[in-house]
Amino acid sequence: MSKMVLIEAHPLLRLGLQHVLSKIEGNWQIVGLDMQDLAEVAQHNTQAELLVFGLPIETPLGWQALQDVRRLLMPHRILLLVDATPIQALSRLPEGCVQGCLMKRASIEALEAAIRLIMAGGQCFPSSHCAPPETIALTVQPASDFKPSTLLPLGKFDQPAENAVSVATGAQLLNITPRQYEVLVLLSRGYPIKTVSRMLNISIATAKTHACTLYQRLQVKNKGEAVYTALQRGATLNWGTTVQGNGTTYESNRL
Repeated sequence: MSKMVLIEAHPLLRLGLQHVLSKIEGNWQIVGLDMQDLAEVAQHNTQAELLVFGLPIETPLGWQALQDVRRLLMPHRILLLVDATPIQALSRLPEGCVQGCLMKRASIEALEAAIRLIMAGGQCFPSSHCAPPETIALTVQPASDFKPSTLLPLGKFDQPAENAVSVATGAQLLNITPRQYEVLVLLSRGYPIKTVSRMLNISIATAKTHACTLYQRLQVKNKGEAVYTALQRGATLNWGTTVQGNGTTYESNRL
């Protein structure tokens, strides 16, 4: 059994995150800790396979807490869960000490995909640690077979023509149809198939057919595996952007 250590200051949020992480596929022992308990329990939680760190590293206290955790627990991999991308703090981190950074509002599917990618030796970070906040989009860098794709600033996705190019590029990368790619994007954000059908203005049966077909094309069994495989192949899944289907714009920045 692999050990996952969660560091989060707020008790209710820590319990909620533990519940979410318990749904992640795999044989995990999940330990939730507060920084106040760190010294007492450090010897029993060293060398964890994954550390999920939920404190804000852009603050002096959060930054020091991350250094203390790295020193005392010596985890093999670290995933940061953040409320906003800490661009300057990320740029200060020594190369290789953190393997991923994901928004706390990400869907379970996105979180599972990020964890699986990190455990496979990849990385999951904002596209640029030094870019202005309005141009940040999410990119994933798997350890092997990475195919770079073009990332557009967030504001540019308000233009249907450019969004269509993004969908077409992602679909071509995964060898699926543009409509199947749109279905996958929505599934990656945690929407149920009924909501997907409504957002794309298609029937539930059609949405299910698209989902089943793209699973077959990607040779996966469920949407969690589909998201992971898509990210591993270099698809962005329009994370952090607005996507449109049949003229209907749905929620941006859900992840």
